[in-house]
Amino acid sequence: MPSFRASSLLAAPLALAALAALAPRPADACGGTFCDSGPQSMPVDQSGESILFVMDEGWVEAHVQIEYEGDPEQFAWIVPIMAEPEITVGSQELFDRMLASTVPTFTLNTTFEGDCSDDRPSGFGCSSVDLALSDGEGFIDEAPPNGSNQPHVAARAVVGAFEYAVLQGGTAEGVGQWLDDNGYARDDDAPEVLQTYLDEGFLFVAFKLRSGVGVDHIHPVVLRYQGTEPCIPLRLTRIAAVEDMKVRAFFLGDQRVVSSNYRHVEINPLKLDWLGLGANYDELVGEAIDEEGANGRAFVTEYAGPSSIITRAGLKSPAWDGSAFLDVTDDTLETVLNAQGFISCGDVLDDFGNPIDSQCGPTHSLIMPLVGTYMPPPDGVALEDFFECPSCFDADESTWDRAGFAEAFEEQIVEPAQHAFDVLGRNGYLTRLYTMISPGEMTTDPLFHERDDLPTVSNQWSATRVFHCEDNDRIDLDGGLTIYLDDQDQPPEFPEMSAAGRIDEFSMPGVAPMELLSFDDSETRLDEWNELHGPRNGGCECRVDSRKARGAGWLGLLLLLGVRARGRRR
Repeated sequence: MPSFRASSLLAAPLALAALAALAPRPADACGGTFCDSGPQSMPVDQSGESILFVMDEGWVEAHVQIEYEGDPEQFAWIVPIMAEPEITVGSQELFDRMLASTVPTFTLNTTFEGDCSDDRPSGFGCSSVDLALSDGEGFIDEAPPNGSNQPHVAARAVVGAFEYAVLQGGTAEGVGQWLDDNGYARDDDAPEVLQTYLDEGFLFVAFKLRSGVGVDHIHPVVLRYQGTEPCIPLRLTRIAAVEDMKVRAFFLGDQRVVSSNYRHVEINPLKLDWLGLGANYDELVGEAIDEEGANGRAFVTEYAGPSSIITRAGLKSPAWDGSAFLDVTDDTLETVLNAQGFISCGDVLDDFGNPIDSQCGPTHSLIMPLVGTYMPPPDGVALEDFFECPSCFDADESTWDRAGFAEAFEEQIVEPAQHAFDVLGRNGYLTRLYTMISPGEMTTDPLFHERDDLPTVSNQWSATRVFHCEDNDRIDLDGGLTIYLDDQDQPPEFPEMSAAGRIDEFSMPGVAPMELLSFDDSETRLDEWNELHGPRNGGCECRVDSRKARGAGWLGLLLLLGVRARGRRR
């Protein structure tokens, strides 16, 4: 997939995945409140793999997030792609803001109904991208030996922390031999899949970390190439994939994006754990995607709407200036970093919330690794300590490469931030798609297209829990449905009800969506449950008294939960 963690690489030193753009062709070719106490909110867990496609006229730009833990010498990454790309450094901060701004968030408002008590509390209140090269290296044309099954090397260059080569033609065996000969780790299971992509006319971009570069230097990369239909080559990904791998795909363009050959699923809100603030969200998405009709290959739309939802603040700064580092010393480095906003300090608190110390850290993911590479601390001094206070240590400034730092600073921090800012400004619509998929289901590569006939989708899920002092409590959903709780204040589990509320197919641009399944029996089952557990006509007075007695206890408990539920779950 677009990014990898060590858990998906332990059995395979070669991380195989990436993106491809395809010209149009057959679909399988790409391979209330509670007394004004406030709502309780919880964003879902966002761990997983993320990729951003920018839709441009005749071009696709893929921003690929890469995460890796392990031996830098064992990092290798093969990207199948249909056209020779321009490659530049991407912005991790752009990914951070996209994820944070569009994460599905579950909010449960609370309110009271009925005669609870008279003494309860109250008053709570894409344009062209220049190819980034360094060290004078540029595109070359390395033809393979006559009669060789090895690939033609169409380009070789350095971009940020990576060396890369663009490989064209040859055989899977020849590509594997080239990888071995050029210091790229590879997986023994790769040849069959590689040959499939070669047969379909794909090129490969082979990435590895530059010599002496650590995994803390890893950054996103941007691949821009001619094409009209983005694609994620999951067939290659399955070599290093795990069960139920989480994949999130973002799309910036003019309209909402859906998959052409994977189904679209809407999850059933009656199956959500509303009292747990969506704690079963991932489980429910997985079940919905595995429903008959979706068959394990489908996406859920987590957000579709204006791209202005992405926070721009801090994405770039006019204070950033690489030339300011050309004359720094260990006495002035901290001042320059502070002046450009790269150091943030805050108090360390004890268990009672009292400040006991202050601590500083970087505000950008790459600034500290760049300092460590080009202006290293003295031997035996931790980079974190040196970064916080360079003047506290006697650095050997004769080893500093200030010019190298300034060049890398512009290439890896300033230019990616400016490009991210420009991309957001030019593209007014953002789509966020999510799936969970296992290796056995990665038999077809998902393709995507834009549509102008689909509604926006909010990432905010909300409902209201009504604490009723005379009847059973209930949950009112924003869509108009009501779920009554039983006498133990538990919602129904509905084990026979589908996790999917609807499954659609969007086969081609311009072709009307096809509704494959709509689970209309869900509301019938809900009506049957509510008939048993909803409001009663008459009834024992002792039941009313019992619920009144509980009212005062609920108040204190909910106020406590209202505070605790604001913590983010990771």
